Amino acid sequence: MERITSPDLIRNTAEYSGFFDYLPYDALSYAQLHRFDANEFILSEGQIPDYFYLVAEGQAKAYLTHSNGKVSLVNFLYAPCFIGEMELLNAQQKAVALQAMIPVTCIALPMQQCRKSLLQNPVFLRELCIYLSKKADRNSRIYTHNIAYPLENRLARFIQITVHNEIYSERHTEASEYLGVTYRHLLYVIASFVQRGILQKTNFGYKIINHEALKQLASQN
Repeated sequence: MERITSPDLIRNTAEYSGFFDYLPYDALSYAQLHRFDANEFILSEGQIPDYFYLVAEGQAKAYLTHSNGKVSLVNFLYAPCFIGEMELLNAQQKAVALQAMIPVTCIALPMQQCRKSLLQNPVFLRELCIYLSKKADRNSRIYTHNIAYPLENRLARFIQITVHNEIYSERHTEASEYLGVTYRHLLYVIASFVQRGILQKTNFGYKIINHEALKQLASQN
């Protein structure tokens, strides 16, 4: 993780990321920029976050380990979004694991330093309520999509979300759990994508060969 304290870079990032739509200008006085490389963990599971983040650039995925040891892919995060809002509210003390899928840039506010002032700011609280409502609605829609649409449509969209440098390489166990299907069913549909010339098996995963066919399948989801 790269830590940046340049006031000019922080201010420029705040301006293009929509920071001021949610947070007061004076919050920049103690803000930093944190940059994470692709595949680097932003938070480890069970970690108590030291910072409240506004993700300015990038995309990440969240993991959760169950009591039986199984690891599930929980959700995807896209800029602009928050990381640590539940911990800021003391609604959740420990974080799920968050891993950058591509390079991620965050505006970081020290949790202990910003909590009191933010929770006393009515404008921030209103915007946070709207943000959490939209997040809950999005999660509900994902759940209903997993019931309503065939796997090939949902998998096509999942590949579009997780592909990196033309290669899809998510673990089959995590993908099958996220999509709500069996491991065997997932492999069957991936094999059909290969047979139809949509994907090509490589040493690093699956390369997208026919973007248009994948896009058409995903658009039906």
